[in-house]
Parts: sequence; C-alpha cells; structure tokens
Amino acid sequence: MGAIVVDSDLHISHLSLRASMSVLRVCPASGPSVRTHVLPSALALSTSPLLQDQDLALDSLLSLLRQLVLSDAVEFGDLLSSLRGRLSVGDEKGGGGAGAAHGGSGTKQAIANLAKCVAVITAATTPAHREEVVADLLATLEAGGGGGDGGGGDAQRTQLALLTSGDLGRIVDLSAVGEDGEAAARLQRIYVSSFDSASDDVRHAAAYALGRASVGAMPVFLPAILDALEENREKKQYLLLSALRELIHCHQLGGGGGGGSAADISPSIPLILPHLFKHCADEEEGVRTMVAECLGSLTCLQPAVILPQLKDLVEKHSGKNAPQATEEEPSEEAKKDALVCWTVATAVKFAIAGRADPSQLSPFMPSFLVLLREDDLSVKTAGLLMVYSAVHHSPQLVAGLMQEHILPSLHELAILNLKRVVDLGPFKHTVDDAIPLRKAALSIFSTCLEKCPGCLDIPAFVPILAKALADVEDVQLQAHQIVISMCVRHPVPIANAAETFVEPLEKTVNKKKGQKTGTELERVNEWIKSGLRVMVALSHVEGVMDCRKFADFVERTRKMTKFHPMLEAIDDER
Repeated sequence: MGAIVVDSDLHISHLSLRASMSVLRVCPASGPSVRTHVLPSALALSTSPLLQDQDLALDSLLSLLRQLVLSDAVEFGDLLSSLRGRLSVGDEKGGGGAGAAHGGSGTKQAIANLAKCVAVITAATTPAHREEVVADLLATLEAGGGGGDGGGGDAQRTQLALLTSGDLGRIVDLSAVGEDGEAAARLQRIYVSSFDSASDDVRHAAAYALGRASVGAMPVFLPAILDALEENREKKQYLLLSALRELIHCHQLGGGGGGGSAADISPSIPLILPHLFKHCADEEEGVRTMVAECLGSLTCLQPAVILPQLKDLVEKHSGKNAPQATEEEPSEEAKKDALVCWTVATAVKFAIAGRADPSQLSPFMPSFLVLLREDDLSVKTAGLLMVYSAVHHSPQLVAGLMQEHILPSLHELAILNLKRVVDLGPFKHTVDDAIPLRKAALSIFSTCLEKCPGCLDIPAFVPILAKALADVEDVQLQAHQIVISMCVRHPVPIANAAETFVEPLEKTVNKKKGQKTGTELERVNEWIKSGLRVMVALSHVEGVMDCRKFADFVERTRKMTKFHPMLEAIDDER
C-alpha cells in the first residue's frame, strides 16, 4: 500500500493510509510492516504542498502517524527526527519525495502540514516526551528571538516551531506542561513578540499559533489576546484578530481536534464581543474582514446570542441615506455607519457559508436585507454577496423574501451605471463604479436559476439580461453563460426575447481585434467565441429561428469564413 501513497492521487493515498491505520489498530503486530512499507511514503507525503486543511488525505496521514505512536510501531524519537528532517530535505534540495515537483518542503503549506504531523505524534506520546518536545520548541523560538529574521532556513524553522506549538496547543493543554504553567507563559510572550518580526510568514505563523494554543488553554491565552487588543491601537490589530479568529474557528469545527482538552467558548463570548464590535468600523478592510469572520463563526456557535446584536447594529447604523442630490463628502459618522453595515453584511455572509442554523437565521434576514438599499456602494456590494451566499448555501433562507425584499434591489443594481471621468493629466479615464454591483447581481440571478428558479420573475429579468449582453467584457461573459443555461431551463421567455439579443451579440462577435497579440488576442478570441456559442445555443431553441432578425443574424455570421473554425469547434463541443 505504500507504493500508492503519492500526492498525484490524494484520494487513493487517503484510502491507503486509512487502511494501513485500521490494520495497525486491530493488529499491532503489523507495526514493522507498516513502518517498512508505508511510513517512508507517508513521510514524503507529509511535506506535500498539495495537502490542504480538512483534506481527507491529511486527516488519514495524521491518524496513521498517531496510531504508529500509540501502537509503539516506531520509536517516538525516531519518528520525530524523521519528520523534522523533512524540512532539511526541502532546504537542501528544494523539496523531496512527494512534494518535490510542487515547490518542496519549504513552502508555507508544506511547513504547516509538517507542523500538524509533529503536533499529533507529540500529543499521542508520553507526558515526558511531550515536555521534551515543548522544551525544544521553546529553545528554538527563544534562540531566534521569536522573530526568525536570520535568513530563509531560520525563518522556516521558526515557522515550524510556532505552528507546531499552536497545533499541539489545540490538542493538549499547554498550561499543564512544565512547572506552574511556565511553558504557556513563555510561549505567550514569544507569540506576541513575534508580531514584530520582519518576516510576514513568521508574523502570521505566530498569530495562528496564538489562536490555536488558546483552544487548549483558554484561561491563559485568551485574556492575553483581549488585553493586547485593548492596548494595540493599530499595528497588531490584524494579527490579534487573526489569532482570535483561529480560536473561534477551531471551536466551530469541533474544539480540540480529537484531544478533548478544549473548554467551552460560550462563557467567553461576552468578553470577546466588545472587542469585535469596537473594530467593526476600522478603516482597514483586512481588520474588518477578520472581525466579520469572527462574528460569522460565533453566529454558527451561538446564533441566539449573536444575531440579535447584529440586528441592533444594522438598525443603529443603517437607514441614514443622504439626499441623492448632494455631492458633498460623507461625514465621519456616515463613513462609520457604512463601515459597520459592511462588516455586518460580511459577517452574515460568513455565517451562512459556515452553515449557521437556518431556522435561527431566517427571522433576522429581512433586517439584514435592508442593507441592499443603502447608498454606500461597498455596503450594497457586501449585501449582494450576502444574498449570493444565502442562495448558494441555503436557498430556503431567502426563497420567501425574493419578491418583496431582494428582487426590486437586484433589478435596480443589475442595470446601475455610475460612470465618472478621472483626470490623469495627459489623458482622461472613464471608470464605472457600479461594475462590481452588476457582476454580483448577475451571479445571484445565475445561482437562483439553478438553486431556486421559482423565486425569480423570469419575464422581468430577460430585459436586464439583454442589457448585460451589451455591457463590459466580464459582465457580458456572465450573461452569455446565463443565456445558454436559460435556453435549456426557460426556452419560452428566451425565444420571445431573441430579437433583443441580436444587436449586442452582433457587436460582440464582430469586435475589432486591432493590433492585439499574445494573451490579449487570445482573450478577444475567447470573447468572440463566447458570443458565437450563445448564438448557436439560441438557434437550437424552438421558435427562435422564426424571428427574422435573429435568423438573418445567424445566416450572416455563418457565411463569414473568419468564424468557421470557431463555429466548428463549438459544434464539436455540443
């Protein structure tokens, strides 16, 4: 089975590793065979950057390594040395084994996977061995000053030590390691000091480790995070919120990752929320996104607690739209209101994607949907993305709200045009600020056609679709896909509107290529081919060719020799 543990087929690798683990668990005497035939391939796989979090192959790899330790099939020290040696292989050879073709053992994902492997075997071994590993991690981190700024190899070893300590802290209580919780206190200082590292990778590894270590020892690490958030006004907010996000996310996924050491986060939520609400209006979008992710995960964990407070934020900060005629710069209060509304909409989007309880969320959706009517464009966009998340992940949340709360705004935003001219000195450039809104609106229509077609007003949508066919390239390509889908799902309204599609499609297929070469020329050709694909799909809809204008368009286009290769390729696709 070891021969088929390769990152070129992660599903087969998962099955092989799972089978090996099961054999080893029911028959510990098979340990030498597993060690000889499967472990080398498993070690090579451990540093493959193709392994991602929550992949079945990674879960199976961790389970096998854990079982090897529990079954005494391999000496803990030997296995630990072999795993740590994988980082050295990456430093010297640019990667080895399974990961060599994909960037080697030094990639961020490979180091993260290796850290999980070291953490899981350390959690499975004896307390004495565990204390030795923690002492070694502390020595590595303190020797590097916690920053890992001494070069590529030093930074990678620091990252590995940080990530390992965090993943270990998710499974075991680090405050119980060493005398009087000394290890946890030292790690806490190292994590915070690592936020000053010159290496982005080290800073983010420290934030990840601080959050994960908090899972197993929340009374030690969580107060440190919250106190630091209170003290650090700017520089470290993002990293501290990232650590908090990691803590909350781990609880959302199931706490201690199999170790059972994680405390319930519910009693700590009242302590966490004030810090999150305080940063809802932060000017940095990255900080607000972190806050939204935290609130979204907390909504999944405690919807009855979080949703009423999100509703209160919307009621307090929305509905203050300025008169349309004014062109004055928004006041500071208006800017703050818009930022808070953006954060709430994004938090609800994350909550829906995280599978928050629909029965708890449904009563609050009308309150959140008012954000679609806000004047601020970023709030409108966030509101549309929230609706898209609902339609995609949980259509029942919005199915009954479409006609009254969503479609009126959707129809308006799908055709909104906000062009302005930007003076760049030697020349002027036209910018359309509404493009993201039109793209988001069409994405919602497209997903509704698949998930909840009965919610749409198809006759009212078809004229919007005709306008989208004449829009900028990205919007046109979206519209092309929607028309092709509707040719099968809703042929009658498409046939009735075929005449309105002729002019925009003809402009697209006859687009001038100018002096374009290389990728630009390929892009134009794909654009033209997409338009031809729509024409062909429409021509096969019953009744469309009875429209003289459309039939003439098809005939003219098919006569042009320049389109013959594309049309032949499209016919082959069908």
